[in-house]
Amino acid sequence: MTSLRHSPFRAALAAGAVAASALTLAGCHGDRIVADSYPQTYAQRHPIVLAEGAARLDLPVGGGRRGLTDRQRDDIRAFAADWRKNGRGPVGMLVPAGGASAGAADYALPAIRTTLAAAGVPATSIVSQRYPADGAGVAPVKLGFVKLKAKVPHPCGLWPEDLGYGGGDLYGETQNREYWNFGCAAQQNLAAQVADPEDLARPRTETPVYAARRQTVMEKYRAGTDTTTDYRQSDVQVSTIGGGN
Repeated sequence: MTSLRHSPFRAALAAGAVAASALTLAGCHGDRIVADSYPQTYAQRHPIVLAEGAARLDLPVGGGRRGLTDRQRDDIRAFAADWRKNGRGPVGMLVPAGGASAGAADYALPAIRTTLAAAGVPATSIVSQRYPADGAGVAPVKLGFVKLKAKVPHPCGLWPEDLGYGGGDLYGETQNREYWNFGCAAQQNLAAQVADPEDLARPRTETPVYAARRQTVMEKYRAGTDTTTDYRQSDVQVSTIGGGN
């Protein structure tokens, strides 16, 4: 009598079970699911990166008695304040050479340098160069410097796959994953609104504690009194609109 343990039927049954298990695993954990290259989050699809940008100020000179108008002087002061805070490298100055604006630009150069120096930009941090300016139009004196900025490295509104049924993203339909453009506008807005792009790269150092308030709290604690602060006022009104009292 042939033992079932070593029979060909037993071997075929085991091989069939292994094949069925392999098919099941392939259906549930295929390469597309386990090793899917599609970025799963909006931060992966639309990362915010730090890059070098340019701050520019164009001055159509010749409108003031001393070469600059009051508005232009204010603009230069604001430009210099931005350079002191965010500038990386020197301030570049492009002066028109030739054309109708050459004389006015040369007349305004001392006023521009003086205003920059008074706003905290030393002469050693200014690199000046001429650029050809032909034509009858007003050619401005161009100021600029390199600054750090945050941005998404690609434009929004990209739709590489069809969202409709039967489109190219067959796996997206079955997995209910986010479409490619989802979150791009929010990332762009966040990058444009951040005051200091370096805050996205690392946290700032902690500021010192308020020693005066800490001493007050410690004195109240030693005396066994309430350490909280009472900001309540009994005579405050929310609004007097409509004749309310």
